[in-house]
Amino acid sequence: MSETCAAPIRLWRLGPWSRNPLMRGCDRLRSAMVLIGVFFVLMMIPLAAAYGTETYSRLDQQTRAELATQHPTPATLVDDSRTGSAGEPLPASPQYQAHARVQWSANGQTHTADVPTESAAKAGQTVTVWLDQSGDLVPAPETGSQNAATAVSVACGIWVTATGGYCLLFLVVHWVASRRQQAQLTREWNELDRPPGWHVS
Repeated sequence: MSETCAAPIRLWRLGPWSRNPLMRGCDRLRSAMVLIGVFFVLMMIPLAAAYGTETYSRLDQQTRAELATQHPTPATLVDDSRTGSAGEPLPASPQYQAHARVQWSANGQTHTADVPTESAAKAGQTVTVWLDQSGDLVPAPETGSQNAATAVSVACGIWVTATGGYCLLFLVVHWVASRRQQAQLTREWNELDRPPGWHVS
């Protein structure tokens, strides 16, 4: 019999349904958990994908609602961008995003605010800010690609968390089963008629 045909047969004989008298209860438990784990991991793929799709739909609706009540408007940088408060430069780092004061007009009034900018932005440059219906500054709505990235991250996070949780459960069960199996083997060896000084490893 070829190795290709023999491999599935060996796997079948290792299943929890095997009638092999040498297969102990611990072995059957581990075998059953492997089969359940494979099924569980495969089932989590469509479930995680469905949740990711629902997340994207929710974020997309939120973006549409924001676009219906918010609008972009040009604003002029009042000063150069900086990574700290005036006179207190901070290290260039995502933690200290560059920002600068900008000025824009809305409803016949001039507004000024501090907003995130590119690190090389200079005074006098024009940037785009988002305003609500009252003319107040609001964060820019998320784009479709940003919503898609968030949804994919959520779906992958759910699948990885579920898979990792089951793997951890399997390792715990495997460790407990191995300890019990070793203890049982030790008792069976000790019950045999062995000469003095015989040690069971």
